[in-house]
Amino acid sequence: MRSVEDLVGLVPYLIGFHPEESLVVVVLREGRVVVTARVDLAAVAGEAALDSLLGRLFGRFPDAEGWFLAYTDDDRLAWDVLASCVELVGLVRLGRLLQVGTSTWRADCPDGPGGTITGAVGPAAAEAAVLGLPARSSRRDLAAGLAGPPGTDVEALSGEAAERSAELEALGVRGRRRLLRRLLAAEEPPSVSDGVRLALLAVRPECQLDALRDLGQETADRQLRAWSGAVRRSLGAQRPSVLGLLGMAAWQTGDGALQVVCLEQIDLVDPAVPLAAVLDWLNAEVVPPSAWPELRGAVLGALTDLFRAAGPPASRRRR
Repeated sequence: MRSVEDLVGLVPYLIGFHPEESLVVVVLREGRVVVTARVDLAAVAGEAALDSLLGRLFGRFPDAEGWFLAYTDDDRLAWDVLASCVELVGLVRLGRLLQVGTSTWRADCPDGPGGTITGAVGPAAAEAAVLGLPARSSRRDLAAGLAGPPGTDVEALSGEAAERSAELEALGVRGRRRLLRRLLAAEEPPSVSDGVRLALLAVRPECQLDALRDLGQETADRQLRAWSGAVRRSLGAQRPSVLGLLGMAAWQTGDGALQVVCLEQIDLVDPAVPLAAVLDWLNAEVVPPSAWPELRGAVLGALTDLFRAAGPPASRRRR
């Protein structure tokens, strides 16, 4: 990060969409972003919720500094929340405070220096775009993309699923696992038939475990592409597992917004699926993607035990 303008232009790429009525916390070490978090402004208007969020972020990165951006045209709400951020983190760990409105930004205090939001792409945002970081128009658009197939496609997908299910049964366990590896290694988005195959494979515990064994920094983009195609062809009981695997791939690519929205969508369908507990824990503990090689064995072991027990795991969200 080289300037306030850099940060304002980069935030939509860091969180995956253009924020509205939001508090964004950008945690930096030596000028480099290590994690970015977003929460609804209304949700942190009370200090307890804000204290919990900042405690998790700076508990994970105690030697970092925080830049705080309130995205709203409500001056009073913005600076009330930003003042609470200062009280909770202290001046030692404080970077800058910004209110970002529809067309202007203001730094440090209500009467501080400001600028105009022109929509021009600065150097940092351009680099983020080149690296493939998404900047969707809104969080609503992101959620809409995970809503599943339109009603007009359900009948055709049901017929396709019946055919592909019989095909998968005939393959046997080894054949299904070989097919999964091939589909996850594909360089192109899955066809309708392959998307249905992936959705059917996702509900099988051994396939979930195989997908997570394969998941890593070098394979995450391909898995993200595969499970994104599968979520648009998944029906009923298939959806929670597909969303869980998509959320894990999103986490590995650094797309935290997609990771969290996948978890929210699972909560609407079946919050007891084991992968929901994993996503929930990763989010609550602010676990960076780089920690996955060290965590993979423990997570796979815990999931194996849960699948054997065939019961929901316990956590603070009743998992």
